[in-house]
Amino acid sequence: MNVAGEIIWMTERLAAKDPETMRRFADACRGVLRETAPSSGAANRRRFHSASGAWEVEASRLSDDRVLGILFDASGRAHFAQLMDSVDAAGGELLDLDAQIVNPLNVAERLALLEGKVVDAMERIFQEPNFQVRLRDREHGKLELVIARGIPPLKVGESIYARPDGNGMSGRVAATGESYLCRDPQHDPLYRTGLPGCQCAITVPLLLQERVVGVLDVESTEADRYGEEHRLALETYGRYVAMALNILDMLIVERYTTSERISALVRDEVAIPVQRLREAATAVAAGRLQGHEMLENALVSLETRLKTATAGPRTVLGVDRLTSDARRDPALAGKRILVADDDPAVREAIQGILNDCGAAAECASDGGSALELIASAAAAGRPFDLVITDIRMPDRNGYEVFRTTRDMCPNTAVLLMTGFGYDPNHSIVRSSQEGLSGVLFKPFQATALLDEVRKALSPAAPA
Repeated sequence: MNVAGEIIWMTERLAAKDPETMRRFADACRGVLRETAPSSGAANRRRFHSASGAWEVEASRLSDDRVLGILFDASGRAHFAQLMDSVDAAGGELLDLDAQIVNPLNVAERLALLEGKVVDAMERIFQEPNFQVRLRDREHGKLELVIARGIPPLKVGESIYARPDGNGMSGRVAATGESYLCRDPQHDPLYRTGLPGCQCAITVPLLLQERVVGVLDVESTEADRYGEEHRLALETYGRYVAMALNILDMLIVERYTTSERISALVRDEVAIPVQRLREAATAVAAGRLQGHEMLENALVSLETRLKTATAGPRTVLGVDRLTSDARRDPALAGKRILVADDDPAVREAIQGILNDCGAAAECASDGGSALELIASAAAAGRPFDLVITDIRMPDRNGYEVFRTTRDMCPNTAVLLMTGFGYDPNHSIVRSSQEGLSGVLFKPFQATALLDEVRKALSPAAPA
């Protein structure tokens, strides 16, 4: 190009550009002629936008009136920069968890709040409605489904673990911490059945200070839907998701452990007064004063109530305060109810309350035993009317018991129990989306138990 702005020579590709782009290209080259020293040969890079995209010009002054200019299409880089800016903004929104808003919420409500933000970002930034988030269990490495949109969940009994082989893309990514882009699901040995008609998939790790806490899977029915820029953007967003989930887990654990710590303090504080009352009762008994039996009975009652009230999630409160009217309910008479909990005190207390109300309650000490009883009852044509199960047992989580129960006995209602809202596998939200009848947060009152049981057994309860 000369000083008059005339292009002396150009390639066919440059000649094919639209007039606006050509004009801005010429303006950039003239600017180099005006602002650089003659025959300097130094390259000068400039950027501009036109209706056709983002562009970069690299120009060098060759003489007093000549400049050599090269036009580069920078639309991809500009788009990627914009994409990363959107990811950072969405990540900031994800981590904006105000304590005054979050603390009053139970675990299901907290996860629903987070889920809404993730769904919005995935649809708004990545234009992708089909994804799932799985969290890695620290003890066993199992990848538990937390959030899912569009991608069908695994069948009950199927599991994915953080292992490099035999567990698909998610297992490989969770084990290695390296993302995986699948361009041909039909022939990729790592791809496991997910979105019907999937043509392209990508899995990125959820990294928390380089520790893999889970994975984010995205799938599309559009071939070659994802590229390297999607991989990098999703990896960055995955770190934000990991941080947000960690914050929620810490809040839940804090609530859980704080409650137990308070219980221990209460027990320590009442130890001395209880001992003094016992000494007083002994003195009354020795002096044969009238009413000493009442004093001793009151002492026993005090100790029992304090023990029950401070036992944390390992108890049912207010059993001794249930009136005959509270227990009497024809709706419970003869109802077959299964109670599953690995804590014998809890399951036996619930069984006793329900049987006193006329129900036929059975117990299971773990998830496997519960599922065997449910299967046997279904095979005999006498399915349970209600299953009450803890969400955290050694061999099964609450969602697995819920899902299997619904598959074998569609008309059986299910109640989940959890201590102080603690739900490491997020069974509550997953089950609620599929027809859960209710949730009991330990420790709960006996009256609250009966209220939830009645609602679950009512004809209007979710089916």
